[in-house]
Amino acid sequence: MDKFTQRADLLKQLRAFADAHPEMTDEQVTEYTALEASYEKIDASIKRTEALTAREESMKAPTTTPMVPETVASVVNSEEYVAGFDAFLAGRDMTQFRAQMTEGVDAEGGYIVPESYQAMVVAKLNIMGRTRGISNVIGTDSTLNIPVEGDAPTFAWIDEGNAYGLTQSTFGNTVLNAWKLGGIIKVSEELLQDNMIDFDSYMSGQIAKGIDKGEATAFATGDGVKKPTGYATTATAGPSSTTAAAAAVTADEIIDIYYDLKEEYRDGATWRMTDKTEKAIRKLKNSDGDYLYAPSMNEGERATLLATPIVIDNSMAELGTGNKFIVIGNFSYYQIGDRGGMSIQRLNEKYADEGFVGIKVYKRVDGKVTLAEAFNAGQNA
Repeated sequence: MDKFTQRADLLKQLRAFADAHPEMTDEQVTEYTALEASYEKIDASIKRTEALTAREESMKAPTTTPMVPETVASVVNSEEYVAGFDAFLAGRDMTQFRAQMTEGVDAEGGYIVPESYQAMVVAKLNIMGRTRGISNVIGTDSTLNIPVEGDAPTFAWIDEGNAYGLTQSTFGNTVLNAWKLGGIIKVSEELLQDNMIDFDSYMSGQIAKGIDKGEATAFATGDGVKKPTGYATTATAGPSSTTAAAAAVTADEIIDIYYDLKEEYRDGATWRMTDKTEKAIRKLKNSDGDYLYAPSMNEGERATLLATPIVIDNSMAELGTGNKFIVIGNFSYYQIGDRGGMSIQRLNEKYADEGFVGIKVYKRVDGKVTLAEAFNAGQNA
């Protein structure tokens, strides 16, 4: 019997008992109170589950690809527009597609990228991206307010007949902006004319590489000034997470850093560090002479440290005086917002004397930690 059926059945029992005993004896009051307690217990359980589900729905990604405004979505995803976009990218005649392509022109003279093409870029980006692949990613057409949990309510034990203390949950919000990331890819005229090359696949890979280089650093150590705010920027060192040495860490200190992250965030957490830092940590042993580090045993699995997966991010700081050289965190609390659609503009003349065509690409994106206590940094003295 599910919880909802149990609750309904208990409510019926309460009504039947109350109707059958309008004036209850002490024994009947005790029986009724027990029924009432059972009802309230299951009712509270259902409400907790519903609240948690609602909160997860509000935070999770509604889409895994950047979105375009609904007013042009049907056009830029049509077969005619996609064919026109392919012709535009490869430098072929676009005459028959002019009407459809006009709908996809952006403010800077380029074309909004069809979702099918963006999906190719995003798929490759998720493989490359150290942070994007494990974070919350949403697509949005506007600046987005993300709810941020504040103080939890504080309850106290109450003597019978005494007043209840006033308490409340607090929430704040953080704003996901639309910082612009872009660049120009130079492609040789010979490559454009080579029918043996899968040009769409080649270009989507190049675009993904360019985006990843810009995003990776910002998602790790960005200062939030015209770029995302990095998880390492936001993470602070817990009370036992600063090492004694200026450029080293011990096995016991790694354990301290791990336990400075609250227990509720450790399930699903990952370690982030550079390749060089991983090399140093891999040599650490506990008092029994066992390594803390456990290499991956199967293809596709990550190495672990204290049974927690390691993700290498060379955008982070190395071991060194005052550096945050390692972060452990639950990246479901790192929010990435892709704003609007990706845009591409072809520059036919800018590099013509060199025998190249320029492909200018840009997108708008932001990233921020939404719950600071879900991250902890290890920092050198």
